Order: sequence, then C-alpha cells, then structure tokens
Amino acid sequence: MQAGFGAVATTANTVCFLFNFLTDGVSAKLGKHAGAADWVSLRKHVKLALICGLAGAALACSTLAVLKPPITLLLNLQPEVLRGATPYWWVRVAITPLVLLNMSISGILQGFNRVTAATMLISGQALLEIAGTLAVFLGGLGSHENYLRNMGLVTLASAFISACVGLLLVKLLRPPMTSALDDRQELLIAEDLACTFLPADVLLHTDEEALVVGPVVAKADSVTSNDNSLMGFLADGASMLVRSTLLQATFFIALAVASRMGTAALAAHQIVAQLWLLTSYVTDGFAVAGTVLGSRLSHQRLDSTNSSDTRSLQVLCNRVLLSGLAIGTLCGFGFFVAEDWLISLFTKADVTVDILHNNLWSLLCVVQPLNSLVFVYDGLLYASQSFAFTRNVMLVGFCLVFCPMITVAQYTVKALWGVWVAKAALNLCRLLGGMYRIHIWWFQTAEPLTNGTV
Repeated sequence: MQAGFGAVATTANTVCFLFNFLTDGVSAKLGKHAGAADWVSLRKHVKLALICGLAGAALACSTLAVLKPPITLLLNLQPEVLRGATPYWWVRVAITPLVLLNMSISGILQGFNRVTAATMLISGQALLEIAGTLAVFLGGLGSHENYLRNMGLVTLASAFISACVGLLLVKLLRPPMTSALDDRQELLIAEDLACTFLPADVLLHTDEEALVVGPVVAKADSVTSNDNSLMGFLADGASMLVRSTLLQATFFIALAVASRMGTAALAAHQIVAQLWLLTSYVTDGFAVAGTVLGSRLSHQRLDSTNSSDTRSLQVLCNRVLLSGLAIGTLCGFGFFVAEDWLISLFTKADVTVDILHNNLWSLLCVVQPLNSLVFVYDGLLYASQSFAFTRNVMLVGFCLVFCPMITVAQYTVKALWGVWVAKAALNLCRLLGGMYRIHIWWFQTAEPLTNGTV
C-alpha cells in the first residue's frame, strides 16, 4: 500500500505543484500592490488568480487522466500495487480542481496580509483530513484494497469544505490599506506602522471607483504598466510554471529511478521524500513572512528615500533566514536522534529498513539546514519579484547538476542514496543563486523590478 500511495500521491502532487504560482506568486503580487496602495491592480489580480486557478484545474485534471497508462508503465508498478492504486488515482483526479482553487485562495489571503486566516484554513483542512484518515484505518472502513480510495475520499471532502470556507474569507476579510503589521510581524522588522483597512467591498468596485479608497490614492499610471496587465501576470506565471515543472520533474525522475530498484527501494524512497519535505512545511511560515512582508517593504523602499525602509528589509531577511536555519538544524538533529523510531512508524519490512539505514538516513539529516534555507530564500525571491531569475537558476541546476548526477546514481552508484545526493546538489545550486540575488542584487538595486528582470 505504501508503494501505491507513493506513486499516485507523488504524481498527483507533481501536477498540482506546477501551479504553485497561484499561492506564492499571487501572495507576492498582491503584497506588492497593497504596499503601494494600488487597489485597482490588487482587485484585478484577485480575479486573475481565481480565473487562473480554474483554468489550471482543467489542465491538471486532463493531464492526470491522460497520463495514467504511460505513468503506470514508467513507474513499473506491479499488479498487486495497481489494485489499490487505480481507484485512488481517479479520486485524486477529482480532488485536483479543489486543490488548485485552495492554492489560489491561500495566495489571496496571504497577499491580503491575512496570514493567520490562511494558516488556520490550511491547518483546519489538515486536521479534518487527519481525523478522517484515522477513522478509515481505526474504524476498519473498507477492505485492504479500498483503504487508499477511502483516504482519497476523505481528502476530497476536506478540500471541498476548505474551499467553501476560503471563498467566504476572501469575500469578508479586508486587506490593509497600508503595509500594516500585527505585533508578531513587527518583531521581524522592528517597525511600528499604523493600520487602516480597505473596504470589504473593494472587489466589487469599478476601475474608476477603486482608484480612490478613503485617504489613499492608487497610482493610476500603474494600471497600464506591464506588471499589472494580464500579459505581465501570465509572463510571471509562465516563469514560475517552468520553474515548478523542473522542480517537480526532479521528484518524478527520482521516483522513476527508485522504482527501477525494486518495491522495497520505492517504499524507502517515499519515506525519505515525506521527511525531506517535512522541513518545508515547518519552515513555510517564515517563507510566507518573507514573501508577504518583503514584497510590501520592497515597494516602499523603491518609492522612498528613507534608509530605514532598506534597513527594515534587511532585518526581515536576516531574521527569517536565521529562523529557517535554526529549524532546519533542529529537524536534522531530531531525525538523527529518533532514527529507529521514525523508521518504525513508516515500515516494519527488514529490506526497506536496511535501505534507509545504509547512508541514506545520514544524508537526510545533514541536508535539512540546506533545505530549510532554500525554502526561505524562495519566499524572499518571490518578494523581490524575481520570477524569471528563479526560473533560470532552476533551469541551470536541472540541466547541469541534477540530470548528470541522477544518471550517475542510476547507472553507476545504483543505490537510493545516490538519487538523493542529486537532489541535495540541486538545492545547493538554488541556495547559491538565492544568496546572490537577495544579498548582492536586491539590496543594491535602485530601480523598480519588472517582469523581464533576470
């Protein structure tokens, strides 16, 4: 069951995560426009995010439906695995539209500086899914072959509830009219800003009505800028799509290589993949803080001669990066100390346990600080609107680092740890690119960022 779950979940998540611009990119875009008090552009980008989410859902569903036979062949799934995986596959296809809609909603709420609401929405969905999954297993709901399908139905129900609540929050919650921060956010930059709010019905205004909201006047000339146009939004989205495609391709290629090493190796690979990404979930809050607050502070800095704006941005970057590094270090240490216990939670199979103990677990522990920093730098790169640069770094790392190393892992090393060494090397490439872009380029640039900036 573990192998079937890993194959289907990894493939479905790969397709959905291609559209992560709906969350991260939208947060950065809306945060930038909110910081500039450009309510016309903010309103347009909210609608664009929802429309793109629906369009992406149609594309993702079609892709998953069409690619099932070739993916099954590529992953070399055995008949006993397919019996439970096939029903689960079609349930995941049905879930995809809700997943992308929830991604758009999360990006909108974060862009509104409603990070707490977005977090509670995601956490609530996760808790519903956990409770439902426990009910499936502990309640013995269904036969062994139907467990995966029933788990998928639980995910479908929780995603539907989350989407309904999320749309209601987008309608009711008001985005700040300034880059207002709550007390916890102020700790990240040591700033004290006044808080006013955008009327709740701003999204219903016409373009002309939205130009003036309360005491704040939006920049009318920004309406015609490339960044605020549909083409500008799509251009940045395309850059992120390429970046996400390459990133998810690394997971998919790694999965394909692992599947050629046998069912035990495939199960071990999926265990490592889940723990590998665990740090990203824990660090996600600091990455989001970097995106939401950084995009606002960045625009203020470009429009201001006050050096305190640049200083606040530097303080924000330093604090979220140090926090991310601390979390990554703690996760790596925790994996090391609790090695036997964690492995026992996932599997009792001796062959799989032996694969995990053989160099692979040490690598997993060592790279957690690196992974954590990469996740936080991604958030800061989105805040700097460096979508094309992020795409280029991923393209270089994929072609010149990951592909050669994964080839060596398959044909020379012939061990699962070699697959994850290739992933670690790619993250190192991403880390170096992020360090250059943020610490050398972003703090020194004096010109507004545009879509074509690379």
